[in-house]
Amino acid sequence: MQQHKILITALFISLSILFCPGFAGAQDTVEEVMDSLLTRLYENLSLDELYVLNDEQVQERLLPNEHRILATKHWCFTVNVPVIVSVLRQVDQKVIPFWLEESGFLKTDLLVKNMENWTYEVWQKKFPAGRVELGINGFDNFRPHYLVCVGAQEPNAELRLTDFHPKNQTVVTMEKGALTYHDWTELVLTEVPEELQGQKLLPTIRGRAREACLVGSFRKTQFPSSDAPDPVFLTWSGNPQTTQNIQWRTSLNVDEGAVRYRAQGSNAEYKIVQASRLKMEDRMLANDRYCHWFTAVLKDLKAGTVYEYAAGSPSRDNWSETAEFKTAPATPEAFTFFYCSDTHNRKEWGNLLQTAFKRNPEAAFCVISGDLVGTGLHRDDWDAFLNYGEAMFRTRPVMPAIGNHDAQLGLGAGMYLDIFGLPENGPAEIPTESAYTIRYGNAEFFVLDVMSETEPQGVWLGEQLARSNAAWKIAVLHFPFYTNEEAYPDLIEAWGSQFDTYHVDLVFTGHIHTYLRTYPMKAEKRAASGEEGTIYITSVSIPSRARGNRNKPDFVEVWAGGGSFCNVININGDQLNFKAVTMDGSVKDEFTLEK
Repeated sequence: MQQHKILITALFISLSILFCPGFAGAQDTVEEVMDSLLTRLYENLSLDELYVLNDEQVQERLLPNEHRILATKHWCFTVNVPVIVSVLRQVDQKVIPFWLEESGFLKTDLLVKNMENWTYEVWQKKFPAGRVELGINGFDNFRPHYLVCVGAQEPNAELRLTDFHPKNQTVVTMEKGALTYHDWTELVLTEVPEELQGQKLLPTIRGRAREACLVGSFRKTQFPSSDAPDPVFLTWSGNPQTTQNIQWRTSLNVDEGAVRYRAQGSNAEYKIVQASRLKMEDRMLANDRYCHWFTAVLKDLKAGTVYEYAAGSPSRDNWSETAEFKTAPATPEAFTFFYCSDTHNRKEWGNLLQTAFKRNPEAAFCVISGDLVGTGLHRDDWDAFLNYGEAMFRTRPVMPAIGNHDAQLGLGAGMYLDIFGLPENGPAEIPTESAYTIRYGNAEFFVLDVMSETEPQGVWLGEQLARSNAAWKIAVLHFPFYTNEEAYPDLIEAWGSQFDTYHVDLVFTGHIHTYLRTYPMKAEKRAASGEEGTIYITSVSIPSRARGNRNKPDFVEVWAGGGSFCNVININGDQLNFKAVTMDGSVKDEFTLEK
């Protein structure tokens, strides 16, 4: 499944109503109704009752005006001539949206299909010229949002659709090959009834289905926040020689945060750095809806120095356990780091990471090539990921890339970006911190976001690579370029060409839950050596089945199949050693590059 051509940066800006209170100028919106309804549900139902809430119970609690808004204010537009509106509803949705029949839509015998073999039944209603108002996708947590097709009642009428809500609606022709979801651009129509061909199709994003989801949507976290600072973890947003980001979470009871630190072994007084604070909401996290996230940025540190620190609240005198971190050396020295991928907030990955760290305590940091969690919109997944990784990440930074699970359904990677403090040196055309570059020793890392627009990142990547004087250039991204399962030609064209031009040594990827290493590649062909081509590695860090070895492509040098890998990389001057290591310490692949 390819999801990297995200075309919705402007298209569904107004979808911020899902997460941002106070939609400007709105008096009666779906968002306001859902906020009011959720408040009443939390006030009147226990956690156990919320977890088993059903569609009928939700509708019983709706006020008449709320019912009307949910039935008419979700998807709206104006037509200039009388039309027939077709609502294309995915047949696997068990509960039909309540407003369809009551507003006069009739189910037809027509069926529409897309290449995922999803079948949509067609409901139709005639509208006069004027406003067309449609309701929510339903109260259930069902991903495929309905689609809308509009045709003029008179065959020769010139139909115009205007005044959309959400704004910036894309309109395409209803035909085979037509786009359905902007967050999954390869998912196109494969079967279209003759009666609908040539009409106007309104694509959407699958994330719109979540605007009113309640049934089967309430969750709980295994790791609720408390007044104690936890989990505590490190990243970098600046120079690793002189800066350190320290982040943690608390309950809303804690209003202030700070880090105290000093050089390890020093008798000097602690320096205090105040932390920024963010109030985070996951409205469906029933046992911990709100929490505070804190970020402290330590600056003007001394290179190659071990510091001890604690995070907490000075006014409460409530501090985390003292931990340590070490800044990067002033001049390049040998160093070790980890590369993981597809960790999916699984405890098995946490055990793997801890085991690898015990074997390699010299590791300076860990890069993760995407899919850190199962669902990036769920804070409980991030709670689990950070708790399972904290044993290492409180003393060694984690530097991630965004995967398709971290930015799902066209709703972006907002929670990921709120949690991690990362460099802000990426391309201006995509969200800040979603792509970045960072230098450690004689290596520079170029982290790319497969869920944002490809082309501006390609331009930025070329500029960064052209000015880099690092001995080792390593790219980190989620989707693999070389696999016999899925193809990403636009990424290869936009980014692979830059890797070739400026000779990136290694590209770390994931996504397909297998381990493979290519021969050195250049212009999509095997190169003579690592000095002439780029080596692409795909890995996975949770237990996985072996996949993709039946027809081993010519570009694959090593295929280790499924498993769970924490890859250990050591760079010592002009030599780089790579080991693919499993939980029991077995080395499934190893190679050395020399400059």
